[in-house]
Amino acid sequence: MKSGAFRAEEIWDLAVSILKSRSDSLYRQWFSQMTALTLEDDLLVIGVSDDFFRDMVTENYGDLIQSALDNIHGKSYRFELRSGVAPRPQIEFKKNAAPKIPAAAKTPAAPKRRNQLYSFDNFICGNCNRHAYAMARSAAEAPGECYNPLFIYGTNGIGKTHLLQAIAGKISAERPDMVIRNVTCDEMLNDFYELLTRHHNTAEFRAAFRDVDVLLIDDIHRLEKKTALQEEFFNIFNVLYQQGKQIVLTSDRQPCELSGIDRRISSRFEQGMTCQIGMPEYEQRLVILRMWRQSHLTTPALPDAILEFLAENISSSVRRLKGCFLRLSAYAEMSGTEDLSISEAEDLLHAQLAEESLSRDIRPEAIQQTVANHFGVSIADIIGKCRARHVADPRMVAMYLCRKLTKLSSNEIGDIFGRTHANVLHAAKTIPERCESDDSLRRTIIQLERQLQKH
Repeated sequence: MKSGAFRAEEIWDLAVSILKSRSDSLYRQWFSQMTALTLEDDLLVIGVSDDFFRDMVTENYGDLIQSALDNIHGKSYRFELRSGVAPRPQIEFKKNAAPKIPAAAKTPAAPKRRNQLYSFDNFICGNCNRHAYAMARSAAEAPGECYNPLFIYGTNGIGKTHLLQAIAGKISAERPDMVIRNVTCDEMLNDFYELLTRHHNTAEFRAAFRDVDVLLIDDIHRLEKKTALQEEFFNIFNVLYQQGKQIVLTSDRQPCELSGIDRRISSRFEQGMTCQIGMPEYEQRLVILRMWRQSHLTTPALPDAILEFLAENISSSVRRLKGCFLRLSAYAEMSGTEDLSISEAEDLLHAQLAEESLSRDIRPEAIQQTVANHFGVSIADIIGKCRARHVADPRMVAMYLCRKLTKLSSNEIGDIFGRTHANVLHAAKTIPERCESDDSLRRTIIQLERQLQKH
């Protein structure tokens, strides 16, 4: 073992022993899965399994790690997390004893991109994602036979990667003979350029996909403007599709919006099943939080009032919702607080709550204009007295979106539309109910929300 590598492990093991003494559950869930890689001057590089793990640890426990590294052998160390590394060997800690360093460490094998935390069983369904869930499950149950390719799109942090992992897990469990390739577009890009640089041709890159039965690619929109990779991907896609292999892709936009991708490719994305996934509504978010609380290891558990507070105020991303949940859970455990208050939660999450507030700061005039443009009516129609359905429906949609996307009261929204607060509350109740039976309206609402939140 090189001295540099040994030194990195020694520093990290000492830090981990401090972290474990502060919270055994956080150690088991996060820190025990991290591997010391290198130490250069005062920078410790630590390996983690994937980007999600890296982001969650950095955002929620970065300050804990830094505090543990602040005084080791009289020196303060910085750290950096690097994804794509298998979990570290487990180290047993004894009270009042320094951690034992493994006698030898093998180079970790490249991890499979399959996370058992993400299955169909723990995916919470609602109006915003039921269609995508059903299509993903069908693809997993009959690979290559039903919806091929399956293209799932939606904004970041709302469950697209969860569905990919669920597909991989189900097929792997039920059809172990199938070869599954589950990668991000960035990983595919890195492999492509590395092989091109090393061998000056792409034969090995194509060969890596030759025997694949199921191809799962996350964030395919990252293929935009990568001309050379697009050509290779086009050929790989055609071969797998003609052989009846299952292809599932995720993106932040639908195929027709991917302007930097060759039309030959985006048109192939559209020839299968395209479905949108949206952010869960309040009720779904609350169910998700309760599920996390039930499976989380910390004691005491967060009270219902805190979960309701999170579900109400964190609505931009499931990923952010989980980060906030973990941050509050860690605080409750480390402080021994059995009844965390709303004011304490607000103090701990002030940065995240500020960002959520900014994301919701949408002017009612922008909502009126966007809805009017979509339905082909004028703002004068929307705030006027016409009760014809072709005007009344857009008016209700606009009032519903104002209620959901702004901080205005129902009285204030009523004044803007020339209606009463009762009309606004009626719209806020009726539109979600109609979305349950009207898939076209549901898709329209999601599309309008995405359009407004981009401004």
